[in-house]
Amino acid sequence: MAKLTFAKLREDLIAKNATWTAMETAVSKLPDLKRKALLGVELPAGFKMPAATASVSAGAPLAGLPTKVDWRNRNGNHVTAVKQQGGCGSCVSFCCVAVTESMASIEHGQLLDLSEADSHFCSSHGASCGGWWHDQCFDQIKSRGVCDEAYNPYTSAFSGNDIWNGTPSCKSGADRNSRAVKITNIHTVSTVPAAKQYLANSGPLAAIMEVYTDFFNYSSGVYKKVSGVLEGLHCVQVIGYDDAAQCWICKNSWGANNFGEAGFFKIAYGQCKIDDYPKMGCTGVKLPKTKGWKGYESLGGKITSKPNAVSWGANRIDVVARGLDSAVHHRWWNGSAWLGWESLGGLIHGAPAISSWGTGRLDIFAVGTDYQLYHKWFQGGWSSWESLGGQLSSEPTAVSWGPNRIDIFARGTDSALWHMWWDGAWHGWESLGGVITSAPTVCSWASGRLDIFARGTDNKLWHRWFDGGWSNWENMGGELFDSPGAVSWGKNRIDIFYPGRSYRMMHRWWDGSNWSGEEDLGGKLSSGVGVSSWAANRLDCFVSGMDSAMHHKWYD
Repeated sequence: MAKLTFAKLREDLIAKNATWTAMETAVSKLPDLKRKALLGVELPAGFKMPAATASVSAGAPLAGLPTKVDWRNRNGNHVTAVKQQGGCGSCVSFCCVAVTESMASIEHGQLLDLSEADSHFCSSHGASCGGWWHDQCFDQIKSRGVCDEAYNPYTSAFSGNDIWNGTPSCKSGADRNSRAVKITNIHTVSTVPAAKQYLANSGPLAAIMEVYTDFFNYSSGVYKKVSGVLEGLHCVQVIGYDDAAQCWICKNSWGANNFGEAGFFKIAYGQCKIDDYPKMGCTGVKLPKTKGWKGYESLGGKITSKPNAVSWGANRIDVVARGLDSAVHHRWWNGSAWLGWESLGGLIHGAPAISSWGTGRLDIFAVGTDYQLYHKWFQGGWSSWESLGGQLSSEPTAVSWGPNRIDIFARGTDSALWHMWWDGAWHGWESLGGVITSAPTVCSWASGRLDIFARGTDNKLWHRWFDGGWSNWENMGGELFDSPGAVSWGKNRIDIFYPGRSYRMMHRWWDGSNWSGEEDLGGKLSSGVGVSSWAANRLDCFVSGMDSAMHHKWYD
């Protein structure tokens, strides 16, 4: 057969009313052998093709499933950047590693960058550019794991760092295993309905497809084979589907600038035997034990305020928020599981505050419909609500610096900061001045020490502290789009969190001598941030997400 030219392909696309457009790409311009080298799927010994499953009806919407799924925009982006495999038949490793990266994001809230070189050249596959099969690759990720890209970069695996012409080798060191990410479960999906179910409920899949010559010229649209001969088999990550367009949405490994829609493509259901070969996925990602941020995880519920949190001891967290019924709702971590929600009653404005001055002791404060402060506590059982008076225009914040001591702060109707405290009896309210435009937050790192933070009229973070007497207000800059949260895990340590621009979580911290940050912790917040700490170097942050559920991000 004559070589397919781009001019001939354009004629064929027009003649067949194709659903996709073509362009001359970096991969379509490669010599024949270089192009074929991109297709690194080898059928395992004894493999028998299953009976064909694709049909016209296979693309019909399924009851109970969304008509479109795309893991780039499914409560956040869970698809890592498109990579470049070069002139090496490593597509299976790129695909299976990409699926593992996506599942780490879905299950742990971490977009990892894992090493295809480690997967392909350092596993049972061996240091060659030959192909293999997706279940063999997943088996290796399950048994030996895959380390991070920074530890074993793909480019450096090739002589001369040349991914198109260099000879590959395995480069690994003694601490490789301590950096490896593993998977627990491997799933095989054999039908179109099962694949849609998996994509909707679990995550992306690795898929095998035939590649014909015209595919190298794909630019955009829904690909259907038009021209050319069979070049080989290829492995791609299926990140979603679209029933309206009757197609799978896929991520390729030929670079973001060399192919398709920034490296992604769509392919019609049933095309190129993509629905005949089994698709595979993985779950139960096991991350190496490293210090860092984890989450966001959803803790469910339907909340209508910022959640606030406190810890009374190691591995204990108590969180409160206002529910849809305007009552206080409570959820807690007991060291092994999340329990609740339980309703604590009341009819409140804004978020409730929570503090603890000892093991088994909780004090909750909330603003009632009369704008007075109300108090409920737990010590072997829950008390009734009591009124503490005041006229408040924000939700309260509370902290304890020791047994039988509680300090409460809120904005008054004059927009100033007001203070009330318990030392065996209630005192206050006293005005601490200022003009604040959010609820304040408070933390304490020692007996007799209080640090207050709030948003000012300039939307900046403002700070005032008590250490034998009250300081003036200081401007800490930043840009706040809701109320902050603050906590201390030990002497001279403060961590502050708040929604910044685009409602992402921002973090600043004091280490005893300097303020650091702003650190962007991502997410899409619909409330301020509540935070607690039960040990040094441990932080637990809680927010309301765009779905009104409570979400949790933590550092350990």
